[in-house]
Parts: sequence; structure tokens; C-alpha cells
Amino acid sequence: MSKLSKSGELVYSPRYDLSDYKQVLSAEKFKLLYDELKYERWSWHTPDVAAEETLALVHTKAYLKDFLSAHLSDHTLRAEVPIDKRIVEAVRTATQGTILAAELAVRHGLAVNLSGGFHHSFAEHAEGFCYLNDTVIAIRHLRQTHALLKVLVIDLDVHQGNGTAFLLKDDPLSFTFSMHEKDNYPAKKQSSLDVDLASFMRDAEYLQLLSANLAQVRSRFAPDLIFYLAGADVYKDDTLGGLELTMDGIAERDRIVRDFMPEVPLVMLPAGGYARQIIDTVKIHARTIRILHGRAA
Repeated sequence: MSKLSKSGELVYSPRYDLSDYKQVLSAEKFKLLYDELKYERWSWHTPDVAAEETLALVHTKAYLKDFLSAHLSDHTLRAEVPIDKRIVEAVRTATQGTILAAELAVRHGLAVNLSGGFHHSFAEHAEGFCYLNDTVIAIRHLRQTHALLKVLVIDLDVHQGNGTAFLLKDDPLSFTFSMHEKDNYPAKKQSSLDVDLASFMRDAEYLQLLSANLAQVRSRFAPDLIFYLAGADVYKDDTLGGLELTMDGIAERDRIVRDFMPEVPLVMLPAGGYARQIIDTVKIHARTIRILHGRAA
């Protein structure tokens, strides 16, 4: 693995755009995020649709039968978004986008998928807004060519990545670190290191806890690759979060993660973000991307 570079590898597909699905909270943010960044100097990459055999690295045959056919069943009904052929294609493409971003990060040191971070999905069922666990699929895909790849998942979404924690709990080559609001969705699963946060927590306490616990991660695990789920739903005006972080506090969060292990390649995924004004969510995600690349203060 090479020293971290800042070459600007961004992954996006027009299939990510679900703006027409007005009943899906924040569905248009992917296209708006692309529009925010498209005139800047980035190296853009377009993913294909993930193959069924790739999805089967994590998900069961029974689940995939229902998901791929867009069939509402016990396996798919826990998702809080509708299921149809277009959404199936969007999620499959975003999952391939996370795989592509991970491959780019291994080569270039840093890459971003403008969708992904579907951390509530389990092998046999969907949860939340998550049909496929793209992070774990990408990890298992990479290990087909990097067999002993050690992966750290830093999940700073306001909601714990319960699916990811459960899927990786017996994986000695993975370490899951989650800081999340305690009294919020979902039903928690045990990560390698969980930090339960009190509702209404503000910037200073959050940032102190993040720095202290990342130091603990450093003492316990030496990764070859980091997945950073940079949820924007820690923002004080998020409709599904109960923390009180400001935009400047979130920016400092991102700088702390950027500077944590700069020698280790990093994949950033946007995960959640549901601010009352969607432009706030887009601004937070865009600033995260720029900060990770050293392009924003």
C-alpha cells in the first residue's frame, strides 16, 4: 500500500439519481452532490451494475432472489424505501461504486463513492434505507486479490452500522469502530469498539471523544485500508438525528479522520444525511470530500 495521495478519484453514476422518488427521504442528494462537485477538478469514474455473484459474497441466495426480482417479502420489507426495478439497479450500481472506490483507494490512496454506506443491511434481510451491505461486499471482493487485507471501518453516521458490525464480528482481519447516538435507531449490534453518544451532544465533547477513541483504535489495530462512513446526519438540523454538531464541528471531525492514519488508503462513503434543508446535507458531504483531499479548510 502506498503513501496517501490526493489525486481526486470520485465515483458516480446517473443511476444513483432517485430524485423522482419524493417519498424517499433525501433521495435527490446524490445528484445534487454530483452537481455541487462536477465543475471542480476531479477524476471521475462510472461503475457498472454489480453482478449477482458479487452480491453473493455477503447476501444469501434466498434474499437475493427476492431483492433482484424487486419482490416484497419477509427478506425485503424491513427496508424503509420502496422496492422496484429502478431502485434495485440504483443500489446494485452504488454497491459496485463502493467496490470501484475501494480499488481506486488501494491504487491511489484515497477515493470517494458519492453513494453507499448502506450499513444496516444484513446477509438475509434489508433494514433502514439499506438493501445491500456495500462495505462488506467490497471488503470480501478485495480479499479475492488481497487475501490478508486488514480493514478498519470508521462509522460516524448518527446511526450505528448494525449490519456491518454483525457481518464482520467474527472477522479477525476487520475492525469496526462506531460512534453513534445511543437512543436512536437501530437495534444495536456489537462493533469492535462502540461509543454510545448522548442525545444533544455538541461539538467539543464529540470531538474529544472521537480523538480519544481513535487513539484507542490505533493501539489495537493496524489496517491496510480504511472505510470512512461520513454520515451528515450528526448535523444539528438533521431530521433523523439527535446530536447538535455544527457544520464547523463536522468539518473538524473530518480533519481528525483525515489526519488519523494518513499513510493508510481510505475510502469515503456518504452514508446518511437528512437535514431539513437538503442543501445543508449536500454542503456537508461536499465539504467532507474537499477536506479529505486537502481542498477545504
